[in-house]
Order: sequence, then C-alpha cells, then structure tokens
Amino acid sequence: MRAALNAQRQATEEADAHAAILANKAFHFALLDRCDNHWLLRFVRQLWEALEPHRALAYRRSAARGDRTRADEILHEHEELLAHLEAGDVDAALRSMAHHRESGLGDFHRLLAGESSPVGSQVAPATESP
Repeated sequence: MRAALNAQRQATEEADAHAAILANKAFHFALLDRCDNHWLLRFVRQLWEALEPHRALAYRRSAARGDRTRADEILHEHEELLAHLEAGDVDAALRSMAHHRESGLGDFHRLLAGESSPVGSQVAPATESP
C-alpha cells in the first residue's frame, strides 16, 4: 500500500493523470486483495471496472483545469488510512474508510450532475477506487 501511495503522490505532483489513476487503483486493491471472500472481491472488481470510465473522466476534467485540490484531499485520506492500518488502530481505520467512501460518493454525484469539481479534481493532470 505504501508503494502505491507513493506512486499516487508522485503522479499527482507530476500532473500525470493516467499514472494517478493506476496508483489509486493499486492502493485500493492492495487492501481489497487481502479479502478472503473471493466472491465479494470479484464483485468489487466488477463494480470498480464499471465506474472506471466515470472516475477517469473526473480525473481528466480536473487535470485539464489544473485543479489538484481533490487530488490532494484523496492523498491525505489515503495517508490517514494507511497510518491507522500501520498503527493497528482498526476503529480509526474503519472511520477513515467510511469518510473516504462518503467523499468518493460525493465526487460521483457531482460528476454525474455535471458540476465543475467532481472526482476528477483528484489529479492535477488528465486521467480510479478500493
């Protein structure tokens, strides 16, 4: 997870939306791949792939505007989650995950409503999600 987070940070700093999308996915699946429920993991992968075009559009829109506000927020959310996991603080990690899910849901709602600051502000450049 740490390597994926570092890659996401570098991609965001370099305004490389494509690399940021790949690193974001790697971060989420570094956690999700630990799931023992293979049926659930397969379902999550299908959902991720179904939402990927929307996520990529949001990244690219933000990148085109040079807006990395959301990208920095997402990095902070990922850093906070990883810190809780590394500290073994399960309750705090679960709260961080819940907050991250809510933030992502808001991103998608804004994107689908056509608002100007959707998920895509995640990455300064043009280009997820678990």
